[in-house]
Amino acid sequence: MEKLHVQPSELDQLPYYEFEYIVSIYNDILKERKGQETESYERERDKYNMKGMTDMKMPKMPSIKIPKI
Repeated sequence: MEKLHVQPSELDQLPYYEFEYIVSIYNDILKERKGQETESYERERDKYNMKGMTDMKMPKMPSIKIPKI
């Protein structure tokens, strides 16, 4: 991806087709970043997956009879 350095004041002076081209490039950059962030988030979520721990059953406590005094 090529890097763009366009100031907001310059956007107003661009012809429409150039403005549309720049918006398209920025949109592609944002999609790429979002994809990378999503992949990173999913890797971290899988790394600390708590679902396996919620499937564990608690052991049953044995019944204890207390002698009467």
